[in-house]
Amino acid sequence: MTGSCMEPTFVKAYAKINIGLDIVRKRQDGYHDIDTIMQTISLADKLVLTKSPGITVYSSDPAVPDGDTNTAYKAALLFFKRAGIDFSKTGVSISIKKNIPIQAGLGGGSSNAAAVLKWLNHHYSTNFGSDIMGELALEVGSDVPFFIEGGTQRALGRGEILTPLTDFTNVNLVIVMPSEAVSTADAYSRFSKSANVLHTDMDSIEDALNEKNIIKLGRCMANTFESLVFPFKPAIEKARRDILKTGAAAASMTGSGAAVYGIYKSTEAAQSAFSALGKHYDTYIAKTIGG
Repeated sequence: MTGSCMEPTFVKAYAKINIGLDIVRKRQDGYHDIDTIMQTISLADKLVLTKSPGITVYSSDPAVPDGDTNTAYKAALLFFKRAGIDFSKTGVSISIKKNIPIQAGLGGGSSNAAAVLKWLNHHYSTNFGSDIMGELALEVGSDVPFFIEGGTQRALGRGEILTPLTDFTNVNLVIVMPSEAVSTADAYSRFSKSANVLHTDMDSIEDALNEKNIIKLGRCMANTFESLVFPFKPAIEKARRDILKTGAAAASMTGSGAAVYGIYKSTEAAQSAFSALGKHYDTYIAKTIGG
């Protein structure tokens, strides 16, 4: 809701999955070029944003930092600097109710940052265009530019070169969090050390997605991180096998993990899988949504 400048606004920050992912190469600047399709899903954190002196961040999850290392804080700081606004007088209070699991590859922190940037751009009437918003988003993190628009997009470079694709909404998902975590930095370091990387055919994945053919998608969907992560994180590989046993048409790790998701033909099939998998995992049910 909106109203007076001190009245809080409630915003949802939606998670994403990667529908296929290929690590193309390591760049000279230390980052990696990737090729992936990012898709917004209905699982979301809930943010309460209020104009307030300074920049403050509170999270319901104590594992999420509440200071200047928080992505939402970084986003606000960059915005105010770019806008030339003295945030010590009029800044923002950010309260985050976490529903998206952390260290999952679901982009929770990036989505929070994008939601804050969009809210500030509107409520401070700066009217930054997509070019400036994209620059600010990328400075916060590689996944943040995607969340400015969301939906279904193919992402190249660090994830900032984005091309909208055919709508892929209302597809049923079940997401599980295995007992093992994986560090993004560690996963990428294994790419650099691997002599035989299994690259993903992203063009075939895009074709299946454009047809909204989840059976075809199941035959070609892959994530290069899986061949790098599964050998030393067997619980994540087991989670993928367990999802497939519930009748998923396709299953994959998202991002660098640790979350693994399955795509189901119907809401009923997803609900049945959610019940079965929930006996052994932290489990979430969701649908793909537009931007």
